[in-house]
Amino acid sequence: MATDETKGNEEKKDTKESKEIEELRAKFNKKKFTMEEVKKHGNEESPWVIIYGGVYDMTEFQLDHPGGPDVLQDIAGQDGTEEFENILHTEKARKMGHKYLIGSMPDADFDKWVQNMNQMKEDGAHGGNNDEGLPIGMILVVILAIIAGYYFYTQQD
Repeated sequence: MATDETKGNEEKKDTKESKEIEELRAKFNKKKFTMEEVKKHGNEESPWVIIYGGVYDMTEFQLDHPGGPDVLQDIAGQDGTEEFENILHTEKARKMGHKYLIGSMPDADFDKWVQNMNQMKEDGAHGGNNDEGLPIGMILVVILAIIAGYYFYTQQD
């Protein structure tokens, strides 16, 4: 049974999350960009990227991106959602991007965006990737590499 102290902590957490979501909603809806506007930033001087309908100005971040600036420059001026998901970004990386959010596309769905970019899901979506361990996809690749190595090693006899 929950104590009054536990209930109070849960209410504070809910209030903090609600405030964070409302701040993100305001940022997401601050400006609606057309595809033509985003395409104008398909360059290395001011790369903008669309992810789940959110528009990000990655100019300040491109040199700090762990994959290097080329990764962002390759998808600058376009929708990079698929590429973003193929990398299996962590919850921390998804939230880090909030700093660079400058608006959204006219048909973008905030609820879908926040579900994917704020990692509100509890079901371990996005390849089970979280900050607690390796993603399942990476584990499978390692296992397959070990099996392939064993197979080729035994074929040389």
